[in-house]
Amino acid sequence: MDGIDPNEWTSLLDKAKSGELFLDPETGRGLDKVCDDHIETLQDALASTRRIDRITGFGDFNSSHILEKKFSELAAGTDRSMDAIVKQHIDAATTAKEVVAKAISNYIALDEEQRRQIEKLTP
Repeated sequence: MDGIDPNEWTSLLDKAKSGELFLDPETGRGLDKVCDDHIETLQDALASTRRIDRITGFGDFNSSHILEKKFSELAAGTDRSMDAIVKQHIDAATTAKEVVAKAISNYIALDEEQRRQIEKLTP
């Protein structure tokens, strides 16, 4: 598979959901906006790929048609084309945002639980 491996972020999301991943809210501050901005940029790029789904203009030779097909497949329509790669990056950025949110939530929950445990020990 070309592009980003979405399984890496999915694995991190699974760890976050199972409570194995923590992120200090101060460290994670603003990362949701960074993800949103990146997703927006990628969505713009995806929209651009829709304008180039068929590449032409190589002439009337037999080899010209082969080149048109080859470059059209690089632009759109296959799992290795530009549109598929951009979609993978959008999915990865979306999952990354979920990972950050859950890891921050885990951190806050752990911090609160530890605070309660300490208060029980304090007379």
